[in-house]
Amino acid sequence: MSFSRSRIVLVALGAIVTIALGITYRGALTKGPGKVTGAPSAAAAPRPGPSPVALRDGSTRDLSAPSGKLLVVHFWATWCAPCEEELPGLVAWWNEAKADPRIELVAVSVDEGWTTVDGFLAKRNAAGLPVALDPKKSAASAFGTEKFPETWFLAPDGTVLLHQIGPQDWSSPAARSVLRALAAKAAGAGTAAS
Repeated sequence: MSFSRSRIVLVALGAIVTIALGITYRGALTKGPGKVTGAPSAAAAPRPGPSPVALRDGSTRDLSAPSGKLLVVHFWATWCAPCEEELPGLVAWWNEAKADPRIELVAVSVDEGWTTVDGFLAKRNAAGLPVALDPKKSAASAFGTEKFPETWFLAPDGTVLLHQIGPQDWSSPAARSVLRALAAKAAGAGTAAS
């Protein structure tokens, strides 16, 4: 009897995970390879307003400016437990994706300063993550981010392709498929624009 009960629990758990993945990534991909649908039109998802963030060298960068590639803007904080749980997957994905010239990641911390962020990242073997600071949360507000973590995927022209709220499983096959499709879409948009 307990064998049947545990099997039912496993099937129910699998169904819940499948439904959650379906809700998270619904409409993100068509059946065709590398095509993204469900992505908002320029009218439905305009570029975020001016979004300056502080870079390590003391300069600033406006995340709303067209980057010419798929720009992944990931808002997070050292005090955010879901951000910390998500971090190893994000780092693993970035270690693979950073060789792809079509993709750029900016992990935007809303913490107050570099000392806090650098210590946090060093303890978690994540010092290689491309990080920017937004201590006043002005860039986060320009994007419409209110909770952390949140991730925005911007086309080469700066329009929003996809917005993910909450921690992501960066290593899941569904997430990797979406990321590949977005990179392909960004590469196609960059080619079409040139």
